[in-house]
This record gives sequence, structure tokens and C-alpha cells, in this order.
Amino acid sequence: MSTLSTLEKCVQILTLFTETTPRLSVEEISARLGIPKSTVYRYISALKKHRLISEDTRPGFYCLGDGILPLARAVARSSVQEIALPFMEQLQRDYGETVILSALRNDQGVCLEKVEGTHALRVSHDRGAIFPLHAGASGKVLLAYLPPDDQARIIRTQGLPRFTRTTITDPNLLQEELALIRLQGYAESDGEVTEGTYGIGAPIYGRGNKIVAALSVAAPKQRLQGRKRERMVRVVVDTAKRISEAVQAQDV
Repeated sequence: MSTLSTLEKCVQILTLFTETTPRLSVEEISARLGIPKSTVYRYISALKKHRLISEDTRPGFYCLGDGILPLARAVARSSVQEIALPFMEQLQRDYGETVILSALRNDQGVCLEKVEGTHALRVSHDRGAIFPLHAGASGKVLLAYLPPDDQARIIRTQGLPRFTRTTITDPNLLQEELALIRLQGYAESDGEVTEGTYGIGAPIYGRGNKIVAALSVAAPKQRLQGRKRERMVRVVVDTAKRISEAVQAQDV
């Protein structure tokens, strides 16, 4: 097996670990990548040597190692992040909730930037966290504005796992939800990934009105109800629009 092939497989193993699947067994990795368990053990051994993977407290399971942290801290902010950050900080100052900037990476969502809320009880996401596209406001926004063929492929290959009772796991219902998001220009999530949370997200456009990111606000559900929810929808959509205008003005 070539060095490049080995590297590709190691990278594929690392990208299997997400915010919703932080622990995986050798059997699960083998099944997802379609490679023998003996081969998975060899790759894991190499990744453990560089502390990119470590053994979990649960016997037989593995998680990302602390060697990942310096790499994550070294990731430079993109132009979209730099443009969006002042708007995100202002939104947080005005309402005190956590503000998140996300983008599409390898058929999943990734948190590019966050501004932590100021409330004692708040919803938090880590920069670099990976999440599915079928659940949560950010993910659904990113999925909704993809071409239909890409949507179908992602739904087919990534599946629609259930995280809570409100997670959409029916492909037909998800397609209806995506059509509604495109029609109204924003997405909402009522505890689709984590019970008791509420998310509101809107698209950010770059050149040619192509979506480049999603802006979202996440908070405990009790703080985003009734008129507060309606107001936050307007604020998130308006802020995403102003970020889009700034991004397009810089030809990003």
C-alpha cells in the first residue's frame, strides 16, 4: 500500500469523529470505511503515536487525541470569518446569545467561528466542531441551498440518524423542510440535535449569490419563544444579509 493511500485512510478515519459521534470502535470504523479491522488497527496505531487518536475511557473505543488541539488552534480565519466576526460580536452584544458561523466541509457542517453568549445558561459550540446537515438550523441552511443532486447524494450517503424526538429522519419530510427554508430564507431547529435548545439560521452569500456560510443563533428554548423568536428571526436574517453584502463587496 502506498504512502499516499495510507495517508488518505488516516485522514478518513479522523474525519469520522464528529460532535455527534465523538467515540468510535474499530468495528464501526471498519464498517464505515469498508476496510478490514486488522488494517484499521494499523492506522489507529500510527495515529496514536502522534496523539491524534487516543483510547477512550470506554473499553474498545477511540476518540480524537490532544494532538489535534494545536492543529485546530493554528487554523487561520478565512476572509468570510474575518468579515462576519464584527457582525457576530455586535449581535452577541445586543442579545447575549451564542452566535455561530458555519460552512460546508466534506458533506458535513463545520463551525468556522463562534461568539460565546453571555447568559449563565447558554448553548455553546466549539470552533472546528463537525455536525450533520439534516439536523439543526445551521446544517439545514447549508443543505437547503445545495443543488438537488447534491442534497440527494448527501442524504443517501450520510443517512438521517436520529438525535432527539424532533430530528427529521424521513427523506421526504426533510425535502419539504428544505423547500420551506429556501422559500422563507431561514431555518429553525427545535431541539433537533440537543433537547431543550432552539436555533435560527440564515444563509450568507458570496459571488454569484452562491451560499458560502450560514449564520445562526443558538439558545435555550425558553429564551426563544413567541415575539422573542420572531424578533430573533428578523435579526438573524438581516445580519446575514449585511454580512453577504460585505462579503460580495470584497469579492470573496
